[in-house]
Amino acid sequence: MTLITLLGFRGIGRYNSVCFFILLLVYSFILLSDLVVLYVICSQSSLHHQPMFIFIAALLLNSLVGSSTILPKLLVDLLSASDPTISLSMCILQAFVIYFIGASGFTLLSLMAYDRYVSICRPLQYHTLITMARVRVMLVGAWLAPGCLIGGATLLTSRVPLCRLGMERLYCNIYSLAKQGCGDILLSNVYGMLGVFLTVYLPSLFVFYSYACILAVCMKSSRVFIGKALQTCLPHLLVFINYFITTSYEIIGSRTEADPRSMAPTLVSLLVIIIPTMCNPIIYGLKMKDISRQIKRLHRLQNTH
Repeated sequence: MTLITLLGFRGIGRYNSVCFFILLLVYSFILLSDLVVLYVICSQSSLHHQPMFIFIAALLLNSLVGSSTILPKLLVDLLSASDPTISLSMCILQAFVIYFIGASGFTLLSLMAYDRYVSICRPLQYHTLITMARVRVMLVGAWLAPGCLIGGATLLTSRVPLCRLGMERLYCNIYSLAKQGCGDILLSNVYGMLGVFLTVYLPSLFVFYSYACILAVCMKSSRVFIGKALQTCLPHLLVFINYFITTSYEIIGSRTEADPRSMAPTLVSLLVIIIPTMCNPIIYGLKMKDISRQIKRLHRLQNTH
């Protein structure tokens, strides 16, 4: 079995125990908050029949899978007395899941932007354009298309023979894995850049265009209309900006050489995973009135019993 050593933990050094307890609290919060919001959406018929909340539930499910792919392994590694290792097959699987979750997240955010665009800019056609059958097709496409693209990138990377078994990371990603190879990775790099454009920046352009159209409509409307539009669009926009900034930083950071003695790259690679997954349930749970109202109602029922 080929084992890859994760050298990113050397930057943490004597702070292993502190990082372990912080990560344990963070992961517990992510699990609890995601599950609460998912339960509220799935259990309330007034929510799970609305396309917007179906897309929110799918995005939270993505966050739950993504954090569970990385954080439990990180917690175990932080307790290790030596440099943590991971098998090549598990490293490839982890890299695929991380990239797949990120890519499908952007696709889901673009679907949310389309849903808000139709709702605000073309309200009379909303129930014609956004039917439950089309929502199901959109969800399948949001997972299937990125899965095929990321699967291709993973397959190309896995065919490159390794000549280095030490990775300056806390977890595996496709580009860092390709850099460990000693073969020609030109095709893998070109395919990777194409995949980044199609799964990150193309959906982002669509999101920017959708919200620009919504802004144009709001500028011609009353204050009441603007207030209602902000209530539904602002949480999605905040989540999208969060995703866009952290993902762009990760793309740039993974392609630049950093000082292996510095702790900053290690912390940043960790925050790239933690920030979006922590913020999603907070933003949707507090900013979306329909969800926050149901959470408060469940809390009151719990207190009465």
